[in-house]
Amino acid sequence: MGKSMKNENEAIIRDEELRWLLNAIQEVAKTGIRPDGLYWRASYTPEDAAAVALLKSYMEQAGMRVFFDAVGNLHGVLQGKSEQVIMAGSHRDTVRSGGKYDGMLGILSAICSAGRLYQRLGQPEKTLEVVAIVEEESSRFIASNYIGSCNLAGTMPASAFAITDADGISIQDAAASAGYQGMPPDRAREDIQHFVELHIEQGGVLEAEKKQIGIVTSIMGQWGGSVVLRGKQNHAGTTPMKLRQDPVPVMASFIHDMFSRVKPYEDEMVLTVGKIELFPGSVNVIPDRASFTFDIRSASQELGSRAMRMLEELRDKYSKKIEIEIIPAWEDAPVLLDSTGVRDIEELCRKLGLSYRIMTSGAGHDSQNMAQVYPTNVIFVPSEDGVSHDEREFTKPEDLQAGLTILSAYLKKLCWE
Repeated sequence: MGKSMKNENEAIIRDEELRWLLNAIQEVAKTGIRPDGLYWRASYTPEDAAAVALLKSYMEQAGMRVFFDAVGNLHGVLQGKSEQVIMAGSHRDTVRSGGKYDGMLGILSAICSAGRLYQRLGQPEKTLEVVAIVEEESSRFIASNYIGSCNLAGTMPASAFAITDADGISIQDAAASAGYQGMPPDRAREDIQHFVELHIEQGGVLEAEKKQIGIVTSIMGQWGGSVVLRGKQNHAGTTPMKLRQDPVPVMASFIHDMFSRVKPYEDEMVLTVGKIELFPGSVNVIPDRASFTFDIRSASQELGSRAMRMLEELRDKYSKKIEIEIIPAWEDAPVLLDSTGVRDIEELCRKLGLSYRIMTSGAGHDSQNMAQVYPTNVIFVPSEDGVSHDEREFTKPEDLQAGLTILSAYLKKLCWE
């Protein structure tokens, strides 16, 4: 076979892969539409079951043996000559009114890449396992904190099964009703040698810099919670300003000071106040209570810890005027990803002529839990207009093609070479 014929055949194969991926994205997206019209694939629901059935069929068509673990992660296995496992995948759940690429792209790309590699190269040297992970978004079980990947990493506490959704249904009951084992969680597997996750960037950096691939070196740490300020409810018209115990102006000053103190580190840390609430929330009533959420992210553990100390300092400063409580809700340390994998992916991008950027992930991913136990790498593809967690979420076909190309090349290196 001449070189030109080989190149032509490879181009045809790439086109077939892209067509399959584009069609699969649309087909799986249909499973996320609830009877009320809301796009939301919550864990252990009929929408989730429909997606699982479709993903299972895709895995089986690719020649994979499928099974479920304790919490309902779906696994597709291409048995290698060695029992050592290279695992690739992402999460299958969505946020409310979310998009069709977040999470699902990583699963479908892994199925597509693995299936085509197996078709072309035969049995891999190492076992290749694709996983569709349950409950990453915590959109049904608010405090669940990545139960699917924590189970994979063997770090899920038994107490997590008691966490309930808004209707009081526990994770254990929901998992059991969906046909999964639930308790007890699985232990960390000793056969997993590497985990790879392809994901949309969920930001606008790659698009702005016209890069096809993001090679992630670390996942930012996250510190979040709420601040509650308690005053004294009273009449808006009859209470003089000097006699008020109004939490609102104190809250405004507190928030202003927070952003002022973070500004010198704005290249290394981000701060978001995403929700403010007043109680009772009437137009002619001085509030009894005010609260706001905070979300702090940084790749530096020291900066994150310093930001939390800053909140305590502001609490002490303003609590002379009003009662203030800081309620931490989560703390995830920054995670470094596998440096050897970063170098290998960078070398493959150069070899394949793909433009790339070395970067940090500001969003949390299942990979941050896997990286606690296994060598882990994350690959980004651009998000158009930086949009994610929205039904407008979109990644251009040419960027999907680039993602498939680099994922396939990396899985080939890990499993077949």
